[in-house]
Amino acid sequence: MSDTPVSVIIPTYNRAASVCASVNSVLQQTHRELEVIVVDDCSSDDTEQCLAAINDSRLHYHRLEKNGGAAHARNIGVGLAAYETIAFNDSDDLWHPDKLEKQLAHWSTRPDDVIVYCAYKVDLPDGGILKIPGAPETQETLSGNIFYYLLLRPTIGTPTMMIKKNTFLQLGGFNTDYPACEDWDFTLRAARLGSVGYLDEILLTVEASAPDRLSASQVKHYQARCMMLADYQDDINAIGQFDLYAGYILESAEKDGLVEPVKRMMMLCLQQKALEKEKTGTGS
Repeated sequence: MSDTPVSVIIPTYNRAASVCASVNSVLQQTHRELEVIVVDDCSSDDTEQCLAAINDSRLHYHRLEKNGGAAHARNIGVGLAAYETIAFNDSDDLWHPDKLEKQLAHWSTRPDDVIVYCAYKVDLPDGGILKIPGAPETQETLSGNIFYYLLLRPTIGTPTMMIKKNTFLQLGGFNTDYPACEDWDFTLRAARLGSVGYLDEILLTVEASAPDRLSASQVKHYQARCMMLADYQDDINAIGQFDLYAGYILESAEKDGLVEPVKRMMMLCLQQKALEKEKTGTGS
């Protein structure tokens, strides 16, 4: 697959200080057959001017007139993609130079995989390195038919994965109703379709201290977790993990001083899902 062209989608919002490094980490790949589509989610900083300084015809800039969130921006980017193989990066993360080359080579050995993803690292403030997925996990649990494994663990980061454009469109893209965790929901829906490929090599560095990553709205995060609990309730019940899943959300919320509002969110999401099932006749 050395000649396979790849469309790389990078959503960005007010990250002029980091987006060019992210883009350059893609443009400097050993695999040269690619395009980079930066979807600017209506930034108010000088993102456009910074990107204009990059002299590479493979870079395409698309500005949205209204802020719609990362999920929406990624969906727009895939719609603009010229190539069938799709990959993603975030505008504050850095690909290692051989990421595409190694993932494409791995995919060639497992051509039926719906998604191929890789390990990544987080550089910690104390100088240490956190590898994700972590040491206790094995190749056997991280690849293949891993829907139920992913159901309990958000293992596949968006910047680590490759997918075919027609598969992405078949899945309807990222769910823009989710205020967070849309990547987790997306990879779950993809894993329903078939096997997942995993390359156990760190090919991406994630920025640990980005302010909007650390403060990424706890309320939105908990809202998304409650939505997932409701959307995947039948699957979670099927493996007898509903109490554990709900309990983990509430335990985390208690530590953050948000247990009461999160309880209300959870009940509302479960009630809404029950009403949807009643209306569509899909309830048990």
